[in-house]
Amino acid sequence: MIPSDEPTDDLITKPPASLAFSSLSELYEQFHRLLVGRDFRCPRGIRIVTEPRHFFHLVKLSKGGITRFTIEEEEPKILATTHGLGEYEINEKRAQTLSWMPEILSNPHEIWEYAVKKTADEVFIREYDKSGSPFRTVLLIRENEYLSPVTCMTVRRTGIKEHRRGTK
Repeated sequence: MIPSDEPTDDLITKPPASLAFSSLSELYEQFHRLLVGRDFRCPRGIRIVTEPRHFFHLVKLSKGGITRFTIEEEEPKILATTHGLGEYEINEKRAQTLSWMPEILSNPHEIWEYAVKKTADEVFIREYDKSGSPFRTVLLIRENEYLSPVTCMTVRRTGIKEHRRGTK
């Protein structure tokens, strides 16, 4: 990365407000409003498609140790969970910061194509004016002519170099 490619202070903003939810159903509805069916395009003009099935990985959903689900089977159960999380567990931090994804997808500070592709093909990085873990990353895979999110996470300053391996 060339020093001039570093984000400048005027581009680094406070993060969007975190999501608040009292049930899994409410979180799922907010996920839909924020990401599903929206016309996102990265700065390169590539379309980014988020489908209901992406919810599972984005919030790190699990139930009794199970982490693989089908939308056909699980969606009615999620929508019926109107008080708390029911039998499910989530990564609360990832769930609360789903609200950051639209900005990261539309206006990342950096886009890297991984040299070694394990979980994803690319990573979008955005730095926020926030202590602790100022970076938020969205990992994406190429599917046909578009990108789809695999997961998203906050990253500490010391850990961001792991995502900056490959081609910018």
